[in-house]
Amino acid sequence: MADAGNFAERVKTLREQTLRLSQRELAAQLDVSAGLIGQIETGKAAPSPKVLHAFESTFRINPDWLLSGEEPMLLQLTQAFRTSNRLIEPPDYSMPMHGDLVMDGQDYAFVKRVALSVSAGNGLMPVDGDDAETIALPTRWFARQGIAADLTVLVSVKGDSMAPGIPDGALVLLSIVDRLTLKTGIYAFNLDGQSYVKRILPSQLGPDGRPQAWLLVSDNQAYAPIAVSGADLNAITWIGRVRAVFTSL
Repeated sequence: MADAGNFAERVKTLREQTLRLSQRELAAQLDVSAGLIGQIETGKAAPSPKVLHAFESTFRINPDWLLSGEEPMLLQLTQAFRTSNRLIEPPDYSMPMHGDLVMDGQDYAFVKRVALSVSAGNGLMPVDGDDAETIALPTRWFARQGIAADLTVLVSVKGDSMAPGIPDGALVLLSIVDRLTLKTGIYAFNLDGQSYVKRILPSQLGPDGRPQAWLLVSDNQAYAPIAVSGADLNAITWIGRVRAVFTSL
C-alpha cells in the first residue's frame, strides 16, 4: 500500500538529487503537466498508474520503491542478447552518466523527439505515434560536448531561415539546460506566439559586461535580423541551445 506522504518525499528527492531536474523538466520527460508534479510533491495528488508507468518506462524507477520504499530503486535489465552482428547489453547502472544500452561494448543514450510549442510551459510538447522517433548516440559524445544526454531533446526545424546549415525538415538536438545561461549560439525559443530557431548575438553590453539586448539572426540572409531589448526580453521563452544537426542528403 502506498504512503502518500512518503511517496511525495521520494518523488521530490528523486527529482532534485538523482535526476537533477526542475519540476517542468521532469514533467516534460514524463509527458505530464508541471502542475501535477507540484501536486505530487506536496502530497495533494496520489500516485496514479500513468505516473508510475511513466517513471518506470522513462527512468526505470521501480514502482514498488516509489509506493513503499521497497528496494531496488532502479529496475535492472538483466539479460544481454545478440542480433545478427551486434551484442546488446544493459548499461552499468553503477556508473554515473550511464546510457540506455551497451552495443558492442559502447554505451549509448536515447534522445527523444519532441515538438516546439508556444502552449507548453517549457516550450516542448511530446510527440506521439510514428513521429515519436529517437536517436541513439554514444555517451562519450555527450561527455565530449559537456552536456547530459537526459537533458537533450530532438526537434524538427520548419522553414529555410537557417539554411544551408540547418535545412528545412532537419532534426536538431537541443540542450535544454543551456537555456539558463545564454551564450552566443543557435537557440530554439518562443516569441510572439511563434517558435523559432535562430542564432543569437549580444548587441549591447551593460556595465557588468552582460548583454542587455540580443540580435536574433537567420543564417539565410533573405531574413532580416530581429533586435530584442529591455522589457521585450521577457517575452522570449528560451527552450534550448542547438548542439547538433541531423539531416538527409
